[in-house]
Amino acid sequence: MQSEAYKLTGFTAVAGALGFLLRWLQDMQILDAETGLAEQGRPISYIVAAVIVLMAAGLGAAAFSLRRCEIPAEPEKALAGKSFLYTAVCVVPAVLLFAAGVMMLFTAWPESQATVRRLSGAGAMLAAIGTVLVAVNLKDPEKAGPRRVGVALLILFGGLWLIAEYKSAASDPVLWRYAVEILAVCAALLSYYYIAGYFYGEPSPRLAVFCCFMGTFLCIMSAVDEHTLAVSVCYGAVAVQQLAWGYALVTNMRPAAERIPGAETD
Repeated sequence: MQSEAYKLTGFTAVAGALGFLLRWLQDMQILDAETGLAEQGRPISYIVAAVIVLMAAGLGAAAFSLRRCEIPAEPEKALAGKSFLYTAVCVVPAVLLFAAGVMMLFTAWPESQATVRRLSGAGAMLAAIGTVLVAVNLKDPEKAGPRRVGVALLILFGGLWLIAEYKSAASDPVLWRYAVEILAVCAALLSYYYIAGYFYGEPSPRLAVFCCFMGTFLCIMSAVDEHTLAVSVCYGAVAVQQLAWGYALVTNMRPAAERIPGAETD
């Protein structure tokens, strides 16, 4: 189903670019220059909300339409790429995450955010290690231990990242300033959780596909928000990572008539 994977991946990337533009316009228009508070009733805010809802509905429908397809239960088959380029794309986020983690450790954060931001930076560095462990050992079923450690580190990073985003936004009265970012991190964390299911023998194919592509869309959209370079790099790295995983999951599907022994559906 490579053609379907190309379509879904391309659609998500284009939608992410549109979301990026709309989010930029929203950031430019809704905040009052004097008070720094959001102005109520701006059309761009309704447009952004509508695009997010429509994207979730579209991806949900696409994931549901895959119910008649089969995905191998083994991660080395379900997440396997068919070219060196795929492997390279899976490793690139590790480099970006490690660089972002180092930057977070040495950034001069506000006192109220310093601890959680540095913890999330350490988490990003661990996520880089986890990404390498998964990518390097993906095709070897004998390396179940390192692969499980890798996805566990990714989930740890997602949790620390969510805490950091929440703490940094806890006192912000402008909901729109952080709402999309919180949604993006939640989607990323869920995608890590459902990808981890493959390595722990509990795959959920349709949920994994939905969360990977929705996480990609929201992370691209959030990259334009007002935050440090390190945080922007994190959003970009996670977007690339999830897009690659989503592409692999759909590519390795087969129509139900071509049932694969040991395949799972959710």
